[in-house]
Amino acid sequence: MKLISLNVALFETNNEKLYQFLLDQEPDIVCLQEVALSIDPKVVKDYLSKDFIDKATKKLTHSFFSSTWLSKDFHLKNFHKKEDYFIDFGGWIESGIYVKSRFEMLKTANIFLKNNFGPMTEWTNWPENEVKSVQVVDLILSGNKKLRILNYHGIWTKEKIGNKETLKACKKINQLAREVNYPTIIAGDFNLFPDSESMKVFNKHFISLVDQHNIQTTRPESNELSHLKRNVIDFILISKGVKVNSFEVLDSDVSDHLPLILDFEL
Repeated sequence: MKLISLNVALFETNNEKLYQFLLDQEPDIVCLQEVALSIDPKVVKDYLSKDFIDKATKKLTHSFFSSTWLSKDFHLKNFHKKEDYFIDFGGWIESGIYVKSRFEMLKTANIFLKNNFGPMTEWTNWPENEVKSVQVVDLILSGNKKLRILNYHGIWTKEKIGNKETLKACKKINQLAREVNYPTIIAGDFNLFPDSESMKVFNKHFISLVDQHNIQTTRPESNELSHLKRNVIDFILISKGVKVNSFEVLDSDVSDHLPLILDFEL
C-alpha cells in the first residue's frame, strides 16, 4: 500500500502540477494539508486545489475533508521572504486538511487543537488566532485489518522549535494515536523540527521515518530555512505493526513542501 503525505501549498498556483503528480503516483491513501475549496463563485480558481485532487484520485472513493478556517485573503508582514505578503483570493474559500483512501473509513473525527473553525479576517493577530486541527480516520483494509490514520497541519512557529501550544497539541495527537489496539500512522506538516521537545513526545511509541532514514530536508531549495543543516518539518510516524517496504522524500516541485511517500503493509 502506498501512502502520500503532502502540504499542497495554499498560496501557490500549482494545481496542474498537483493533479499530474497524484495521477502518476497512484496512491492508496493521501494525507494532505492546506487544501482549499470555494464557497464563493468569485474566488480565483488558481487557489482551489480540492477539485484537482479529486479528479486525480478518482480511485480513492472514501474521503474526509475537514475545514479549519474561512478567508477572503491572506496578509502578513515579513512572511516567506517578503516584507508585505498579500494574497487576495477574490472571494471566500475554505482551507483545511484532507484524507482520501481506497479503503473504507469506519470512523472519522476532526479534533481542534488550537481555536475553532471560523472566518479569518484579522491578520494582525496571527498566529495567535490561527486555527489548527487533527483528523483521526480509522480504515478497514483487506483481510479485515484495521489502521488508524492521523493527518495534522501543525501550529505555526517561525523558528520551528515549538512552544507550550505545540507541546500540548503533540501530546493530544499522541494520546489519540495510542487509544486503539491496532496500528497507527501519523502524518503531516508539523511546523516543527525533529529535535524539538514537542516532537520528542512521540519517541517512545512511534518511529519517525524521516529520522530513521536520515532525511535532511522536506522543503525545496527555495525555502527560507534552506540554509540550515537540516530543514525537516514534515513527518510520517509509524507504530508497531506497520511494516515499511520503502520510504522516500521525493525531490519535486509539486509544492512548497516535498512529498513523503511510504510503501507499507500490516
